[in-house]
Amino acid sequence: MNITYDALIEQVKSYHPGKYPITRNFTNGAVTNWSPYISRGLLSPVIVMEQLKMKYHQQEWMGFMQQMAWREYFQRVWQHKGNLILEDLKSAQSKVILKSLPIPISEGNTGIQALDKAIHHLYAHGLMHNHVRMYISMLHSNIFKAAWLPGAKWMYANLLDHDPAANFLSWQWVAGTFSSKQYIANQENINKYTNTRQLHTFLDREYENLETSIFDHLDTIQSNHSGKWPDQLDQEYDVDTAVILKNIENTNQSKIYDINQIVPNIPFCIYNSFNLDSLWHADEEMNRILLLEPNHFEQFPVTEKVLQFIIDLATTNIPGIQIFIGNFEDLLQHIQSSIYFKEHPTTLHYKGIQETRDWLFPEVNGYYPSFFGYWKKCERYLK
Repeated sequence: MNITYDALIEQVKSYHPGKYPITRNFTNGAVTNWSPYISRGLLSPVIVMEQLKMKYHQQEWMGFMQQMAWREYFQRVWQHKGNLILEDLKSAQSKVILKSLPIPISEGNTGIQALDKAIHHLYAHGLMHNHVRMYISMLHSNIFKAAWLPGAKWMYANLLDHDPAANFLSWQWVAGTFSSKQYIANQENINKYTNTRQLHTFLDREYENLETSIFDHLDTIQSNHSGKWPDQLDQEYDVDTAVILKNIENTNQSKIYDINQIVPNIPFCIYNSFNLDSLWHADEEMNRILLLEPNHFEQFPVTEKVLQFIIDLATTNIPGIQIFIGNFEDLLQHIQSSIYFKEHPTTLHYKGIQETRDWLFPEVNGYYPSFFGYWKKCERYLK
């Protein structure tokens, strides 16, 4: 997964977006695998679309752009709603029985082969197909009837392309707290899009019977599940942020902030896990700092594997960058020069010169309760 910016651009130039809209929901569809780099701010969606527009007609890239706009839509919601994305945004989640993460999901032992395989792949590689994320979120929140937030935090912690807006709002969309109804899928649907042929599972039934496939109408677990899973069906999923940051510091000791390596009297560019833009002030002499804030990772924990991915991506693509593990206020004590940073919900407490990030539709800046309303406004600016 460690890749240079130039290699990414070559992938973009060689990509044909025509098959994306009709195959993107299939696990073997024409997806790009660029989301870890777009989420980290290394690969700009604006540059991606500029490259595709140079080679293809609008009907070929439109479906791809619309999916990119979903991510931008979620970003706008986060920008305007802030930490409310961590709460039921439109309506309360209905019929919550489990308060934490269902053990069959955390262990990849649900019995749904395609989903269990995807969970183990997530642990090993930090990747999961977007449609499969919806299936697992659906299984977690609407079949196991678990509160959506613990599951969303679990998935977020393990994803290389973790993004609070896209992750937490997608989980809310599935759970029905940011949409008009809950998302449900049966085994037939899962088989179709994951290229499996599994039968006789608890999801292998008609849609009207899915909601009681694990718990009956009295909120009691169905007898056919007895002995299959622990009596205590859910558990807390904890990520020890302090230990992870200490391990990261020890592992990357040669790259940790050293005041003796700072060039006096020149500005600082402050990067974070959502801004690893290697083109940002690239032709200027700058002190470049990757800021890893304990306060941020306490709120949005990620695993050590994910954090190391961020560091490797930064050090591969941004020459001379140093890692500062501490909060912005701690870093500020070491800086006497100008500070540059990019606008983002995670940089509201930064001080210095704020610069904009890339938007596909910079003109459409507001809160829209649905993607449809947002997209209708965006269509006016399509070129």
